[in-house]
Amino acid sequence: MTPTYAKASRLQRSPASALRVSVCLLALLGACARNKNQGDYPRADPIPVHVRNENFADMNVAVVANGISRRLGLVTGNSSADFKIAWSVANGQGLVLTATPIGGRGLAGSGALSVSPGQVIEFKIGSVLRQSTAVVHDP
Repeated sequence: MTPTYAKASRLQRSPASALRVSVCLLALLGACARNKNQGDYPRADPIPVHVRNENFADMNVAVVANGISRRLGLVTGNSSADFKIAWSVANGQGLVLTATPIGGRGLAGSGALSVSPGQVIEFKIGSVLRQSTAVVHDP
């Protein structure tokens, strides 16, 4: 006597079910394939940031976008450094640059900056932190 599950498995092996399975597999493979053309929009270059620290203290520089602060790096006292901000961070919102002295008090802020593709940000940290300025311009 044959078990009932063996009869059911023989019935499911029909050519029509094999065709359905192969069509489903082809559809899944087609959905997982990558499109080599990533759209008509070229990927924007990162936003270049030039920071000039005119303060004696070393500064941690960060960018604030959408309420989230991301550290860019360190600029030692009386020197300058260059950083880059990815466009995905900006996300069409205004950016704010901040500088906080290491081991000290205070905060230098740029205020809200609106940057377009191809523009550069220059952030000058003043010897008095509240006199710091930021400028957005074309290179």
